[in-house]
Amino acid sequence: MAANLAIELENPDQNFDLGGFDLNLLLVLNALLRFRNLTHAGNELRLSQPATSRALTRLREMFGDDLLIRSNRTFELTPLARVLAPKVEAALGNISKIFGGRIQAPERFAVAMPDHLALLLVSNLSGYFREVSPTTVFMPMVGLSNVITQLENGGADLALGNTDDTPAGFYCRALPPVQTVCMGRRGHAAANGKTAYADLGRFLSLRIGSTYNTGFGEAYDSLEALRPRGRETLTVPDIHTAARLVQETEAVLVLPAASAQFLAARYGLETFVPNKGMMPTYQISMIWHERWHRNSIHAGVRSMIASGIVEPAKVRRS
Repeated sequence: MAANLAIELENPDQNFDLGGFDLNLLLVLNALLRFRNLTHAGNELRLSQPATSRALTRLREMFGDDLLIRSNRTFELTPLARVLAPKVEAALGNISKIFGGRIQAPERFAVAMPDHLALLLVSNLSGYFREVSPTTVFMPMVGLSNVITQLENGGADLALGNTDDTPAGFYCRALPPVQTVCMGRRGHAAANGKTAYADLGRFLSLRIGSTYNTGFGEAYDSLEALRPRGRETLTVPDIHTAARLVQETEAVLVLPAASAQFLAARYGLETFVPNKGMMPTYQISMIWHERWHRNSIHAGVRSMIASGIVEPAKVRRS
């Protein structure tokens, strides 16, 4: 075995079975070759001098070479040891890279999501990256257009939406249903406790444009499922336009509670829950490609998003 190991280190093209070799001895060998002193090598590795001496004996037997030869009060490297020194150092460097547990920070991290969720999440996610990965540029991608393809080709790293046909190679984690509330202008007639949820259709119904233009296998938001069906429907391009219309008209908008409260505070609107009728819940999922599944930074983003969306909000029942 000693002859085979010496040949392997000098000629990497030769086959060698590592199963019979104690890789911990590489650490001892590296220290001995650098310090050329049993005491100093043992101190670096926190080994006693007898233990270091026993390891040197094993290494000499394995290589069939003295490796260190005494010269006056010091040791000198044998010719084989001089050949081994840079190879051992390089090998340990590569092993350290493999098992060091360091996650390479991505240059950018893009999350595709509906605009009403971006209002809630962007600030916290930006703070997360400043703390754990300052070199990473966080990119919120508002909207869910062509999301599955972007996740597959690396244009996006995570998407918040629903899909009826997640392709192979993707993960899709549905979050628990989220409580919803109604949003209207201050003093809205439906907020007086006399209007049942089923009767909200008599008011103007707002459809957010990006929530229903979907194709099979694509990601979509589920706001459309919350919309009260009424005689009159108006489609608007984004959540801020919808909020402005709610401010100026008799329109009623049903949103996840946290999104509704954020917009209500910004635009001076009122949130309420009718006393009669069961309010629908909002459903959303996180979708990502399997190549990111075990990445710790990606897992941290998923955890923050889940808590940011699902965290219950207090709502007032009218």
